[in-house]
Amino acid sequence: MATYVAQMSHIHLGSDMTEVTEAYGFRGRTMIDRDGDKIGKIDDVYEDKQTGRPEWALVNTGLFGTKKTFVPLQGAAPVGEDVRVPLEKEHVKDAPSIEADGELSESEERQLYTHYDVAYDADGDYDVVTEEEQRTVPVRREEGRVEREPITDANARS
Repeated sequence: MATYVAQMSHIHLGSDMTEVTEAYGFRGRTMIDRDGDKIGKIDDVYEDKQTGRPEWALVNTGLFGTKKTFVPLQGAAPVGEDVRVPLEKEHVKDAPSIEADGELSESEERQLYTHYDVAYDADGDYDVVTEEEQRTVPVRREEGRVEREPITDANARS
């Protein structure tokens, strides 16, 4: 179960060792997806009640930032003034609509874990489900040819 928090502590977030204090500094920053596309402004940070780790960001999304969406902080990292998450903007856009009332119930949290493909465990343990993806990308290649010509008196002055 995750709860909105206002206090600061020094706990590490996930395997990438993002400091908890750093996660609380995410408030007010722009969240971007893995491709650098803007998702929205981070409004609040929710922490797991059992582990004390920041777990979810409540992000103002939508055309005018009027929709509030929960986004997992696992794998989140600051990039300049922004916060990058390893998700696609469309995946966040399709997240379940959950009211931000200061605490996520187990059922709401389970919905979010399912949507973001993170294995849910009521004891606070979770694993990320990783998928491999192959993409075809355009590649531009240029070729040049060098012709060598010996230097002679005739072409040395040209």
